[in-house]
Amino acid sequence: MPQHEPEEHAEGRFAGELNGPQQNRLRVTCHYIDKLLSDVEHVLHQATSQSPFPRYIIDVAPAQVRVVEDYIRQLRAQLLRALAWQHMKPNPPDIPATRAVLTNLAFIDIAIEELRPSYMRGSGAVPDDAVDELNGVVHELRSLVEGTERYLRQELGSNLESRLRKLEETGYDVTLLRAIEEIVTRHGLVEFRPRIASLASRLEDDSLEVALFGRVSSGKSSLLNALLGADVLPVGVNPITAVPTKLRYGPALRAAVSYGDGRNEIVPIEQLASLVTEQGNPGNLRNVVRALVEVPSRRLKEGIVLVDTPGLGSLARSGAAETLAYLPGCDLALLLIDAGTTLNEEDIGTLRLLFEAGIPALVLLSKSDLLAEGDLHRAVRYIEEQLQNELGVGIHVHAVSSIPAASVVLDHFFERELLPRFEQARALREASVARKIGALRESVMAALETSLDRAKREPGKSKPDTQEMETRLRVITGEIGELSTTLSHAWLEFGESPERVIDQVADMAVRWSHSESTKGIPAVQLSEWLHDVVQEFLARRIEQVRSAADRALTTLHQVAQELGNTETPSAEELERILRDAPRFEFATLPDEVHAGRWKWMGDGVLRSAIRSHLRQNVGSVLKEELHQYARALSQWSEQTLKKIEAFLNSYADAYRIQIHRLSGFSKGAKDLPGIEQDLNRLRRWRAEEGSGLVKKRA
Repeated sequence: MPQHEPEEHAEGRFAGELNGPQQNRLRVTCHYIDKLLSDVEHVLHQATSQSPFPRYIIDVAPAQVRVVEDYIRQLRAQLLRALAWQHMKPNPPDIPATRAVLTNLAFIDIAIEELRPSYMRGSGAVPDDAVDELNGVVHELRSLVEGTERYLRQELGSNLESRLRKLEETGYDVTLLRAIEEIVTRHGLVEFRPRIASLASRLEDDSLEVALFGRVSSGKSSLLNALLGADVLPVGVNPITAVPTKLRYGPALRAAVSYGDGRNEIVPIEQLASLVTEQGNPGNLRNVVRALVEVPSRRLKEGIVLVDTPGLGSLARSGAAETLAYLPGCDLALLLIDAGTTLNEEDIGTLRLLFEAGIPALVLLSKSDLLAEGDLHRAVRYIEEQLQNELGVGIHVHAVSSIPAASVVLDHFFERELLPRFEQARALREASVARKIGALRESVMAALETSLDRAKREPGKSKPDTQEMETRLRVITGEIGELSTTLSHAWLEFGESPERVIDQVADMAVRWSHSESTKGIPAVQLSEWLHDVVQEFLARRIEQVRSAADRALTTLHQVAQELGNTETPSAEELERILRDAPRFEFATLPDEVHAGRWKWMGDGVLRSAIRSHLRQNVGSVLKEELHQYARALSQWSEQTLKKIEAFLNSYADAYRIQIHRLSGFSKGAKDLPGIEQDLNRLRRWRAEEGSGLVKKRA
């Protein structure tokens, strides 16, 4: 029968066409029916769900499920025909799946937060012996939520497999890492994805950070400008110690600064001096945390990043281990000694700190053009002998100068000393990554073997006792996770406590007056005590983080050993994360205290007089400085602890899932032949597909 076009009525509607509200009701009803059908599918597929909280008793055989699904398909086809009858189509989707998933993850995160002991106490007292593990439960769950969010926000856009393919295109041999990524994806071993992403990031970051150290006016900025062939950094001014400046390659000259409140700002290069020098930004009142300068220099194009780090000053002279926190996480250090002065305790202390941190260092005698050839030779030999006597190591001192006439000497140093170390450091890093890939291979093999063993385990066969291992992981996860809250409160309290600092300085001044015959307390001494009090506070907090991290490392290594897992976190990686804490700089110099007349009236009167003097002299400025510094510390610790958590959880999560597999808590494996095939592939890797070493192809 021939089809006819629908007859059109005078008002513009076709014959048999419903009005607007009626059509809307038809569309909404069809949509609602489809939603109910989706719920039916969810019920039918619960047998294959991984949920530990099943809701329905499955009383439908697989063959019967397929029949019901056929009916559902017919129902949906009929819904489309009903809409087509009114010349309508289903509305196209308008909500991205990632947005919906992220929204649900946000609600999950809120639900997890309400498991904290502080919220649980609303339902009664939480037993003391349950608090640590309850915090651990919160942070375990949060770690997995954050891992899911990272994947959705970052990896979906970058795609881990494509990142590895790009690395191969740039010359890296990552065949084994790509194979591991394929196997991990195929068998749902998501716990290994952060480790793969971390290794890929190590290879993608092909740079070498070279930090310059030296006393004020030792010529660091001038030397950097000479190396780059451009006047990038301001010279002839005192830099602010709390603001390190990084210089890396970029197609155009530009500068960016980061502030303590988390803001980032692109600034004209001409404004850099007003942000990173004492003259332009006295006492760092603008709370600048760090600066980054991109320079179109051929010497930076291969990946060298230069870091201008102002002198450590009294921190280096003290030689205290806690001052390691102020060192940047660099690959190589250059210590500049001014040829116009001589070697002193600060230079030796800086070198000692660098060696303690495991950072290789070169010593440069800057401004060597100031010395005649004979004097220069004697100065170099003297410094080398002193360093040998003080540190017990032989160090070759390189004479350099930033003046144009001495450019050949500087070129010689860069080409023959710096570049070879750049290549050597790159090779060492690649060898380290290769070892980690090998350990990752062993861990993935262990996970596959565990899945096979569990699937083949006979009913009633004893399971290993893994509860104690999981408890230990939970406790360290909770301890590290709670540090962020603890430190946040500590910074806030300290930033509002100038009186506490003044009291401690007054106590130090009283003790000092007992051993000195002078009637006055010098302003420089008071300033140094102010810095010492703040540094001691920071050192205690950093030691708190370091101790917790060390305990976590010990536990992770113990659990890995008990699980037979060879992939473990290293202390060196953790220590590197803890570096580069913001420095406290108090530019205002207190007036000298004339304590003579108070000294003979007893310690109580003297202490009260010193406190009163400091309050009147620097109290208001100190309050503002501490407040600014606390904000910088808060940002630094938040970022640092996130890195530490992510680093430790990348291992803890893998161990935890391995424990679940061993205990039989996880669902059984489905693709046993595929698991066996991939396991054999990894076992044969060294014999058939090479060692998988990461290296540049010629």
